[in-house]
Amino acid sequence: MSAAAGPVAWYRFESLADTSEALAEAVAVALSAAIAARGSALLAVPGGNTPARFLGTLGERALAWDKVTVLPTDERFVAPNDPASNERMIREAFAPLREGGAGFVSFHNAGDDLAAAARSLDGVLSRLPPIDVLVSGMGADGHIASLFPGDDAAANAGDAVHAVAAKPAGLPPRISLSPARLRSAGWAALLIAGEDKEETLKAAQDLPAAYPVGILLRRQQGLDVYWAKA
Repeated sequence: MSAAAGPVAWYRFESLADTSEALAEAVAVALSAAIAARGSALLAVPGGNTPARFLGTLGERALAWDKVTVLPTDERFVAPNDPASNERMIREAFAPLREGGAGFVSFHNAGDDLAAAARSLDGVLSRLPPIDVLVSGMGADGHIASLFPGDDAAANAGDAVHAVAAKPAGLPPRISLSPARLRSAGWAALLIAGEDKEETLKAAQDLPAAYPVGILLRRQQGLDVYWAKA
């Protein structure tokens, strides 16, 4: 019998700027606690347009960034300097990476074969501790990282798997953190904007097994939702 899911807390704001500010403060507190507890912290962050402002705001916080390692929640299988690359966006938006103050786990440089690249990243992640702080985005279809509805091979990866090759229908291939990696994060937040995503998340709360975001909604550790009206 599975353990009960933890609480889901909503934090609602009128603007993405206010949401980003509040989320950055919460993440900074969680990272500081992880550093105090074990001397370092592992932070996973999303790509895309919505998180860029949050990353810029977080990067302004006075933390011991040399003790923080950052990794994307997922990456498109493109070159790291491609306009569609999550790594490119994260590096540009997040000052501690631009300035060499934080560590980074790249999903690139593992060859041109998607499955082999995912296996290579899986080996890298298997040697790292659990994620201390996870910030995830969510699509209007309920996908998180690159775990999409209908991509059962990625969504059903076992607990010993850290990274998966994702092949969402009609989209370029990707590499994603596995469900187990996302689920096991110490503290997790979901950053979303707009009424369409609010409605999707509410539907997923009622029927979490039908949406990939249900992986986070069913976490025993709970989930904080940071929502911007626009």
